[in-house]
Amino acid sequence: MKVSKLFFLFLVVVLCVFVFRNNKSDTAKTKAIKIYRFEQTLFTTDSIKIKDDILEWETELGSFFESFNQEILRTNSQSAGYRDEILSFVYHPDMREAYDTLMKKYPNVDFLERDLADAFDRYKHHFPERKAPRVITYFTGFNFGVVTNDSILAIGLDYFLGKDCCFYKRLSFPEYMRFKNQKKFILPYCFEAIANNEFGAFDRGNDFLSQMIYKGKIMYFLDVMLPQLPKADKLRFSKKQIAWCEDNEQSIWAYFIQNDILFSTDIKQYNSYINYSPFAKGMSNKSPGRIAYWLGWKIVNEYMENNTSVTLIELMQNTKPQEILQQSGYKP
Repeated sequence: MKVSKLFFLFLVVVLCVFVFRNNKSDTAKTKAIKIYRFEQTLFTTDSIKIKDDILEWETELGSFFESFNQEILRTNSQSAGYRDEILSFVYHPDMREAYDTLMKKYPNVDFLERDLADAFDRYKHHFPERKAPRVITYFTGFNFGVVTNDSILAIGLDYFLGKDCCFYKRLSFPEYMRFKNQKKFILPYCFEAIANNEFGAFDRGNDFLSQMIYKGKIMYFLDVMLPQLPKADKLRFSKKQIAWCEDNEQSIWAYFIQNDILFSTDIKQYNSYINYSPFAKGMSNKSPGRIAYWLGWKIVNEYMENNTSVTLIELMQNTKPQEILQQSGYKP
């Protein structure tokens, strides 16, 4: 009898410890992300609701709302016909068709709320003094993917309707540009925007090496924040493109050295290596544009492996690209 009572007491103690640990673990996590779907409230407004809706948007979006007015609606809140301009925009047949397509693709954003919460847990671990931004989705008229500032992360869902979406074809987006309009690229877009907002001040060099190392730091940042994503998705490459890079690493590096591109300050010479393009200038048409993101990532990875005491924030604030290259010991 005494043995059974002791055993029961032991089970109670174990259960209490388990519950305490779980509760402690939960409280350490970032508060759940709740996304404000601005596009829904915008396209469901009408002449009766619009006055109250504008007050809600001003409260929910802060200064971002005026940016939206200027950049998307091409108006401002002081315009005499402001309310009519909003209604004209949301009632326009083309805008309405695009919004309806968006809502079929994204009837909810549960996946984003979950994935962003996980990513911001990692972000908070490395940058404890920073706060996760307020996250919203909105309709951009196919102009923007993700924009951010210190307080808001705004995701243009109409930018991620799929590479075969009819709207991109109507707008004559070339195939290599439509490729990036996929749902799986939303998170990489988000955290590249955050990295640029947080650390863009440390992007100081205008030569190719400086740009390549900066892009490599961005990719390393994404790798830390989004470890679950495939490497190709973080780069916004296809699997074939990243395979081509891996198979031709020595040739890529040799091309930059032999053609004196590494220290070039001529943006025309290296533009296709850091921006979207059909392929990397001077290389096979199987090569990806933005190839500097991939190569910079390789260099930065090796630098961090060889300098284990360097923290993520120290890496992101490092303004010495030649030092990073030298200390990486990179030799393809």
